[in-house]
Amino acid sequence: MKNSSQNRKLLMHADALHSALHEKLGIKKAVIALKLAREEPAAIDKYTDMNNICYMMAEVLEENKVFYTTLENHVCLLGCAATGLDPAISQMSDEQRADSAQFHTASINIFPTEEIQQRAEAQAAALFPTYSTVYKAVIVGRLGAVAEPDALILFATPEQVHLLTRAYCYATGNIIRGFAGMGVCRMLLPLACIDGEPAFSISDRAWRRAFGLAPDELTLVTPPEKLEVMIENLEQSW
Repeated sequence: MKNSSQNRKLLMHADALHSALHEKLGIKKAVIALKLAREEPAAIDKYTDMNNICYMMAEVLEENKVFYTTLENHVCLLGCAATGLDPAISQMSDEQRADSAQFHTASINIFPTEEIQQRAEAQAAALFPTYSTVYKAVIVGRLGAVAEPDALILFATPEQVHLLTRAYCYATGNIIRGFAGMGVCRMLLPLACIDGEPAFSISDRAWRRAFGLAPDELTLVTPPEKLEVMIENLEQSW
């Protein structure tokens, strides 16, 4: 998990980060903050429905909510693997896994068959890091409303993502990777939360629909301290 002093510093400067993203880059959507929790938090409301994590997070943008979710709130296998609620997709019951697979094939056509969905997950398991901890809850809200977040989710144009990622590579020498094809949460959240590295995606269909993304909007997921690096080096790297 990330250095807590860095995350506290980020919360102190959340307004400044919002201003920089808006005024320097023209990013319009709010930034979503996500924190993985080993126990259910006492002072935050629990999500009361069942949904995909992307649609849960869309409620944060639409209604400025702050809440936490547990395994029982999730209908998507990918979201559970992506957030550490079910890292190896083994905590769900056989019935839950079957219902999720059926939902993603027959209902919303993410994959044409369960076999292809399993093939995609096998590739994801080999490509992306796996959580060593099973988390009890995921706290979701806007930047500034979630203490010590593990990951921030930004929606921006290709040029805006270019400027942010260019600033990061300029300052660190680290290459930022982009992914496409399956669930954005599955592809990007483990990289930010486990490896501590930013990544971006053109997004998948369900993700784009959930957030109402425009044709020219991408998704960038980054640990909080890495966003600070990007902002601090924008002018120098232009």
